[in-house]
Amino acid sequence: MKYELFHDDNEYKIDFEDIRQKTFQVVSGSSLIRRAFEGDTAAAVALKIGFWPFVSEFEYAIDQQSLPRQPLVTRFGERRVRQVFLGIARAVREMKQEEGSHAAHWRKDAQCLGINDLSGPCAPSLNALIERSYTKDLTVFFATLTGTEFIAEELSRFLSRSSRFTGLFSRKRWIWGEVHLAPHDHGPSHLEIDVDLARAYAPSTEANHIEEMILDTVALFGRAAEQVEDALTPELMVA
Repeated sequence: MKYELFHDDNEYKIDFEDIRQKTFQVVSGSSLIRRAFEGDTAAAVALKIGFWPFVSEFEYAIDQQSLPRQPLVTRFGERRVRQVFLGIARAVREMKQEEGSHAAHWRKDAQCLGINDLSGPCAPSLNALIERSYTKDLTVFFATLTGTEFIAEELSRFLSRSSRFTGLFSRKRWIWGEVHLAPHDHGPSHLEIDVDLARAYAPSTEANHIEEMILDTVALFGRAAEQVEDALTPELMVA
């Protein structure tokens, strides 16, 4: 079933392909992620521990967010808002049923890597991302979700094709990555929903500033990877 969104031209207003290419450059250009790709255990462990503060907090932040309908009713009309929200709720529910908790997958994969304790320092850039996840500015919120989804997809695409990385796990699979590469044939994807709502709540119909916020979120993840590598890999290599 194809669910309605507020806009039917997301691909033309937001340059998904350009953002995806720039996200891939951030992912593939990260020393930490390249080391994990090559099968470096210390880098893989640092990735799992270092990004856990954001992964564990992110789902909670989303659940805590409220979405006022009146601004959307004023802009799109009550019937349209009701139709779109009903469709989005169904699509998200189906995705959750198929994918499960991303944080739970991250924790289980960590256990398969031999990590029983994910506690560790939270990189400054991850703190900034967590704060954005709790913002009441819904354009910023959904742009942050969009940037996070781009990172998750490109990180999954990059690392999942490395048998040296997946071979580090006891089940020889990285389920968190597989989940983010699963197709969404039943309706809109996370990306389509997040971008649509970012545009719907934006005070302007122009998309450029939303793209800038998405790319800034992607850049924060890149800086976080550097901070995680600096903070954790020397300690793990000594251990």
